Amino acid sequence: MTYGMQRRTLLRTAAGALAGFAAAVRPALAADADIEITPRADGDTISPHIYGHFIEHLGTVIYDGIWVGRNSKIPNVDGIRLKFVEDMKRLAVPNLRWPGGCFADGYHWRDGIGSASARPRTYNYWQASLPPGFDHTETNEFGIHEFMRLCRLTGAEPYLAANVGSGSPKEFHDWVLYCNAPVGTVSLAAERAANGDKAPFGVKWWGVGNESWGCGGAMNPGEYATLYRRFITQFPVYEPKPYLVAVGPRGHSKDMDIGWTTGFFENMLPQHRAKVDGYSLHFYTDFRNTREKVGQFDAAGWYDVIREGLRTEEVIDKHWTAMGAYDKAHHTKLIVDEWGVWYPPGEETAPNHLLSQPLTLRDALHTAVSFDVFNRHAGKIAMANVAQTINCLHSLFLAQGDRYARTPVYHVFDMYRGHMGGRLAQLNIRTPERKVPSRNGAVTLAGLSGSASTKDGRMSITLTNPSLDDAVACRIRLSAGTASEARATVLTHADKAARNTFDRPDEVKPAALPITVRGGSVEVTLPKQSVVSIELRLG
Repeated sequence: MTYGMQRRTLLRTAAGALAGFAAAVRPALAADADIEITPRADGDTISPHIYGHFIEHLGTVIYDGIWVGRNSKIPNVDGIRLKFVEDMKRLAVPNLRWPGGCFADGYHWRDGIGSASARPRTYNYWQASLPPGFDHTETNEFGIHEFMRLCRLTGAEPYLAANVGSGSPKEFHDWVLYCNAPVGTVSLAAERAANGDKAPFGVKWWGVGNESWGCGGAMNPGEYATLYRRFITQFPVYEPKPYLVAVGPRGHSKDMDIGWTTGFFENMLPQHRAKVDGYSLHFYTDFRNTREKVGQFDAAGWYDVIREGLRTEEVIDKHWTAMGAYDKAHHTKLIVDEWGVWYPPGEETAPNHLLSQPLTLRDALHTAVSFDVFNRHAGKIAMANVAQTINCLHSLFLAQGDRYARTPVYHVFDMYRGHMGGRLAQLNIRTPERKVPSRNGAVTLAGLSGSASTKDGRMSITLTNPSLDDAVACRIRLSAGTASEARATVLTHADKAARNTFDRPDEVKPAALPITVRGGSVEVTLPKQSVVSIELRLG
């Protein structure tokens, strides 16, 4: 972004009074932010997979969140919660990562096939932190066939994480054969058909382990690189062509774990001829070791969370540069397959909802600025997966029995759908930085965040105003072409800590926002603490 316009006295709006937004629109040219957008025929395509998801056998993500059982009175499709299916279809969900996460490196896929009544009941180490009275047993009711049913119902592509921590190359290769081999070839294909799916699953995305530096085996990068080569050697060749994802770093560590990245690629030099299509990067806006509260916070807490989300950009750039020293053509792309805000424990929505959090408007804005970073780096990122989709961390949904609600984060995913498959446009925002409070004293923050893309004669623009005090009047100009019509949607609330609950599921929801096309430019006022999506029809 570039800055330089003298800031005018900004409008103050009652952001919760959505019906009054029209009165906040500035007269022509009275702009606090000047935004120039240049459509680019050579702009990177924003992969729909950047808007991906992650579900794991942890707490109530699977059981009670997604899987209610075939005999449940809760509306379901073959045991899968109907409302979840409908909402994921609305978002045009591009992919689902499963079965973990940390659970993946203790999961053996054969435990989840065959008759549900005959499946073994196994131990789930990651449920051990449940309060007394809750079971740590994994029933294996939800296995590969149920997961593939979920993918087909929602339209998502499956992204499977293989067990490297306690599994073997043979177990991994057998899972690939079970999923992708046509009937009439290997015996595993016949076994899949006998279990109810004659057609191959066609799994393209394969993660080779998860967090092997930690819960996936506490390895060093050389140890993991050796295992990676063993796991992908003699990989089954049935269609589709596999996209193999290696375990990358914990980007939210103090040094961003650059040493893991350089160590892994040093051990994967060309003489090994091992294929690495994707490189997993985990980046949490990590407040676990702070006193930050999810549902109650001050201005410093608001800005610190959003600023830390913006740090994703620095992490992406540094690892991309480190990878380029070994992969000059940049064949390997980044897969940000765990991201989101992680707060301290103590505010779970229910005792067995491990790592669940009462997400607020603040988390919606964090989601928006994260997506803007991903969009702007579309040429580097092949996929991103929010952690996790339901009942855990940065969730889109809350579910408990027959109760269900969308969080503010869900609405941001919906508002950003226009970018999926679009061509990145150059966005230049001229508005001053802000001085904002922080736990570490006053700091600066960009006045606005945003991204833009074009597709099928339309332009999608997303803008986030993080200010808790001021609205921002914007004038948007296209460097080429004109806008023949425009419409805008806003997500905001008068209360910065507003959230949706089972009892008040629509407390935070989008509304139409006045926007004007005038003399070759577009004028719109962004309320304070808001996310705005704009769609232009290009002339």
